[in-house]
Amino acid sequence: MKTVYNFIRSMRFGLLLMALIGALCVIATTTGRDDIYSSWYFILLFVILGLNLTLCSVVRVMKLGGLKSALMKKAANSEAVIAPDDPEQWLKAHRFRSTESGYIKHGIGFYGSFLTHVSILLMMISAACIFALAEKEDLPLCVGDTAELSDGTLLTVEAFSTEDENGVLEYTSELSAQLTDGSEAGGIVQVNHPIHLGKFKIYQQNYAYAAVLGIRTDLGAEEEALKLDEPAFLSLDGENGIWYSQMFGNVVEENGEIRVSHDTEIVNPAYEVSVIENGSEQPGLIYPGTTLEVAGVYYSFYPPEAYPGLMVKTQPEGALCVLYLSFVLLTLGLYLCFFQVPEAAQIKADGIALAGRKDISQQIDHYRAELNS
Repeated sequence: MKTVYNFIRSMRFGLLLMALIGALCVIATTTGRDDIYSSWYFILLFVILGLNLTLCSVVRVMKLGGLKSALMKKAANSEAVIAPDDPEQWLKAHRFRSTESGYIKHGIGFYGSFLTHVSILLMMISAACIFALAEKEDLPLCVGDTAELSDGTLLTVEAFSTEDENGVLEYTSELSAQLTDGSEAGGIVQVNHPIHLGKFKIYQQNYAYAAVLGIRTDLGAEEEALKLDEPAFLSLDGENGIWYSQMFGNVVEENGEIRVSHDTEIVNPAYEVSVIENGSEQPGLIYPGTTLEVAGVYYSFYPPEAYPGLMVKTQPEGALCVLYLSFVLLTLGLYLCFFQVPEAAQIKADGIALAGRKDISQQIDHYRAELNS
């Protein structure tokens, strides 16, 4: 049982778990299998890694006092390596702190390993909270349209393109937002390049096409523009009008037959509609550039317009703060581990004996050179 316990809290086991989690993340990213992140085995690995880090942190806290005593004992059992004229003054000048059992330098370094483990544990907990508590909303929004987000922020798509200036496929949305505090924000969002607007993170996911219609009651009147991305019945009196069903990206007529497809690339589009008037229904395909008159209402059809498929993600602010804090603590822990290595010193009859948690032979050579200069 003790062997199992020692293995579970060992660094080797922790590194193995992190390697497995990293491999799963790579697979999920490269294959688009986002369901891996919510799978039972991925969650189980996270839980076990959290247990490993917790045990490691507890053990290191319990050993802090013993580590200091062991280092002092190591120095006491070592031979003197330098012999300054005034050992106490030399130790004070080199920032060794006097204790009951000897002298210690960089004593804060004892906490480096503990702080590193705690920071990784906090990082995992905050990341899990962000993943579990984050709110996601798919937001198909046509150019010029505005949507109100959960906190009252007004988000508008100012422009959208599927290609850059060189004709390379690149989905780009230009967004603007009116935040709840009255300020305005905006930016460009592309695939793999989200932007922050207030407390929201906006992602560019995909794009689709919307049917574009103009409606008026007189040919000389101003049109009311309308964009449709789903079936709808358009009518003024609730009885007569047109039923819009869907759009076909490419319609081909061959030998009197019509073949239709939902091609992403718009080549020869057409709209499937049904004209409903005086109790009768007449289905058919309507091409852009056509105007229909139904019960005194004119419906004009225009070429379809591409619009972005956005995803709005809201992350829990508290968990984000903990995540940022964990990165700060990790940096501090690594600094303590590598740049604040504890050293112990004992004054003996023939000089000063030194010992470190790591090999300090180079540091001793530096002290000797300093004394001989």
